Amino acid sequence: MAHILIIDDNYEILEMLKTILGQRETHQISLSANGKDGLAQALKERPDLAIVDVMMPEMSGYEVVRRLRADSNTADMGIIILTARGQAVDKAAALEAGASHYMSKPVNAQELLEAVNKILTVPPAQKGSVLYPVFSLRGGVGVTTLAVNLALLLQHLSATALIDFSPNSGHCASYLGLRPRQHWGQFIQKDTDSTIGSLTMKHHSGLRLLAAPPIPIPTEQLAEATVELLLAVLQKYLHFVVVDMPPVLNSTSTLILEKATRVILVSGSDSPGLQTTLRTVQALQEYHHKLVLVLNHIAPGRQLPLSTVQRALHIPITAQIPYYAQEIATKQAGAPAVLSQPKSPVVSNLQQVVRTLLRK
Repeated sequence: MAHILIIDDNYEILEMLKTILGQRETHQISLSANGKDGLAQALKERPDLAIVDVMMPEMSGYEVVRRLRADSNTADMGIIILTARGQAVDKAAALEAGASHYMSKPVNAQELLEAVNKILTVPPAQKGSVLYPVFSLRGGVGVTTLAVNLALLLQHLSATALIDFSPNSGHCASYLGLRPRQHWGQFIQKDTDSTIGSLTMKHHSGLRLLAAPPIPIPTEQLAEATVELLLAVLQKYLHFVVVDMPPVLNSTSTLILEKATRVILVSGSDSPGLQTTLRTVQALQEYHHKLVLVLNHIAPGRQLPLSTVQRALHIPITAQIPYYAQEIATKQAGAPAVLSQPKSPVVSNLQQVVRTLLRK
């Protein structure tokens, strides 16, 4: 039986939601009519799901969500935000705060039940057991962009870290609008018992970022032992770990591929990109069962038919990411598509990738 906490200052809505969710007698329902009290109740009782109104006295729903995500005991909790405003900017604000799902009032009972069931039935996984490297042997095909957006989508489900393993001053931090004050280059000089807080930066979405050094360093300094320690520290505390991989196949990248739950292989849609992907699939034959292929269209114009591409690569294509004309602007603004354009085709197709990852 799942425990659901409803936080809303409107008593009629509290009772209505309690009635809707209590019909099937499969949930334990708790109520709170105040944001501040609701937060305290959530931290004490640690429910499986919280349904939180936005506009409340003493503490807004956004602040409740941010504080729940900031606490390690409730960071993985499912959270639905309710608001009387239904504009795209309001949904973006809810997701940025860390909500798993957003719904506008008046609430449709069937939609609410579907959202609750979806959140409560996310496939279980032990923290530290899920590692998703995003990889391509060809640079410039959108690996970093996809890694950042996938990490943000996973953060909506559970506590997530993104690692930028580029030795040449990677770009994950700038894509998220962060300055890399902490980075894995510092870990090389530190003791191995570094804490999650000292290693990573926290994005306002709740996502943890382990950035690349701002100044390029020799690749040999990122030894296999260092990578193992970094992964061990992050996997100790976080459910999902996404890795933005450099376009090389060496002992370090091989180690990550071996430890991976699934490998998101990114392919360009042009002839050189497809040729590189074909050779990569051949080189990664040992990990073939882990590969999740994503075809990323990084330029406008006519594309080869999907059936032709799939026959050439000899591997199923999980998703196609359409060309996204606003990508450069979102990078410069530090606002990835998942946050700035949550209803875009790009995000919709990335959600398909997430669903595939969770099913496997």
